[in-house]
Amino acid sequence: MKQILNLVIDKAVCEKKKQPFGPIQISSNNQITGISKEELPDGSSGLSVTFKYTTKYLSKDIDIGTIELSGKVYYNGEGHKNILDLWENEKKMEPADSANIINIILSEASVMAVIMANQMRLPPPIPLPRAKATKKEANTSYID
Repeated sequence: MKQILNLVIDKAVCEKKKQPFGPIQISSNNQITGISKEELPDGSSGLSVTFKYTTKYLSKDIDIGTIELSGKVYYNGEGHKNILDLWENEKKMEPADSANIINIILSEASVMAVIMANQMRLPPPIPLPRAKATKKEANTSYID
């Protein structure tokens, strides 16, 4: 069974270059930058998958700011040697393996990026839920 053991953020940088104004284009990207065999923090043998998560803010082609996170996902389980071999030979992963790891990266990094953006007074990098104001119709029926 394949398993994610932990995600560790090694670097977190948020820079606001200009005050946001008008319509802002926000683009986020994440990429797996490397895979290596490693003795994991729990003492087992597995993989260390390094990643980089980046969010860029633009307004009319003016660079407003950037959020950059990088770290490692510790991964073990059956088949981790095949993952490492494929990465070393072709610099790619099987879709099921990469989706599993990327989903963990997105769930952790997105939350941290929202917090960092809030602290720097930048818009959140992901859409947040919003309440909608609706007027409730009065029940004018006399029959229950």
